[in-house]
Amino acid sequence: MKAYRKSAIDSLIPHLGQVCAPSFRRVALNCQRIFNVPVAAIGLREHRHLRLYFAGESQQRLLMDDALCGLPLTIPAEQIQIQDLQQVPDDLQPPLALALGVRSYVGVPIFVGKQLLGSLNIADHQPRHFEVAEVQRLRDLAVWTGALLELHL
Repeated sequence: MKAYRKSAIDSLIPHLGQVCAPSFRRVALNCQRIFNVPVAAIGLREHRHLRLYFAGESQQRLLMDDALCGLPLTIPAEQIQIQDLQQVPDDLQPPLALALGVRSYVGVPIFVGKQLLGSLNIADHQPRHFEVAEVQRLRDLAVWTGALLELHL
């Protein structure tokens, strides 16, 4: 695996997002089907922002602090799992999650080499406990997504 300078990768992330967007949409769509969830997205870090790629044609750019999908990037190398977002204090609930009606969430980091570039995220409108095997499968898909990104560097 090649070693990449963080600054070099940071400057390439918007380009990587454009190039990989169709594949990101397919990964998100597959995650919706595999995990039977209404929301799935890949988030790529763009400095202090996060660009989310959903299963459809839509994408959204948010401040990292405003997106639930930013948590795996602010707490590096950790999966984040929330069984019921309504149990989280109101002032800590991200606006996009509330707008989408998210109740449960799992996000895992996406790495290229040792560089943390993004997150793979699934969410449900119902409180839900995601099983260990489900989270591991999501992690495996995140590794595959990191390998896809690396192909374009």
